[in-house]
Amino acid sequence: MKRKLSEKAIRRIPILIIPTIFFVLYFCLSFRWQVSAEYGGLNEMTSVESLLVEKGDTLSAISERYAPEYSYISAKEYMRDILELNNLHSEYIQAGKYILLPNYRNET
Repeated sequence: MKRKLSEKAIRRIPILIIPTIFFVLYFCLSFRWQVSAEYGGLNEMTSVESLLVEKGDTLSAISERYAPEYSYISAKEYMRDILELNNLHSEYIQAGKYILLPNYRNET
């Protein structure tokens, strides 16, 4: 047997649905902000380390060596950060010059 909803009950539906939607959105967004606050610090530079470039060093080799020690990102991404930090336009680096390495870890 089918029951018909009264007009009064039909008018209540938006009153119940709209706050529910806002509550769900608020919960989802607040959870997202909490997660980004917890893990967002992983992308913040905590310090800068200087490195003397030795003969035979390449930026990709330096990135592969220091990315696990100073960051939580891949060596390729770390190399992009080194390029940006040192205002370099190519991967070419000269022996005898210093480059700066971004440090994203607190322990080091």
